[in-house]
Amino acid sequence: MTRQSPLTRYIVGDRFEPFATHDTIRTVSRFVADLRADRHRDDTSLVLVEGQGLTSFDWDRIRDELDRRGLADRVRIRESDAGCLCRQTETHKHRECNVLIAGLERVAESRFRAALRIHNDQELLLDHQGGHVQGMVVLEAARQMFVAVSERYYLSHQPERHYSFVLDSMDSKFLTFLFPLAAAIEYEVLSADLSDPAQLSFDVRVTFEQTGLPAATVHMVCGALDSSALAQKERRGTARALRVLGREMDPVPAG
Repeated sequence: MTRQSPLTRYIVGDRFEPFATHDTIRTVSRFVADLRADRHRDDTSLVLVEGQGLTSFDWDRIRDELDRRGLADRVRIRESDAGCLCRQTETHKHRECNVLIAGLERVAESRFRAALRIHNDQELLLDHQGGHVQGMVVLEAARQMFVAVSERYYLSHQPERHYSFVLDSMDSKFLTFLFPLAAAIEYEVLSADLSDPAQLSFDVRVTFEQTGLPAATVHMVCGALDSSALAQKERRGTARALRVLGREMDPVPAG
């Protein structure tokens, strides 16, 4: 029987196969397989909603299959409006697939907002993926949010300096499952000590929201240190560690 009302499918990357168990959710490959099996031949209207893990390459694959099946005029695609990814200089990630922050904006003096964006080949997904987004992805997104906000809105006033970032503490609360669908990130600077340009410190709270509800919160105390000063501290710490390990490895003299 021909359907009269639009049929909705949420499309996610192939990596999220464990999540795609509901009738309305399909991975890219599974949806293409559905098309090739003529499962949508009688649908008069189909809406495809972008979840996590998709790229323009994936949408091109889907559009090509829709064209081949003569279904393109029946399908409306709602691609993500998350906005532009944060740049390498803002996230300190060298591969685009590992950037988790998109559409970063300032909404008040100490409040910022962005969209969570998870690539199908994000580094934390490669060895394990369950039916929801792992907590480690949330923590890494919170860390990237700290770096990106600091770089764009605080450190840009010191262009002659080069900073490195450190975490003093990170406390997280997971309130409900976060699924590989659209999600927002709210970032609030609770306090900031900018008195010493060589060592800035921040107390921040990051909230992950989905369907209008908080899914997780991360409270961090973190800092931005002059890179040369941090390098000196690291060298001293390395030398100290090597001395201690060297003493532990020395053979005990025979008595």
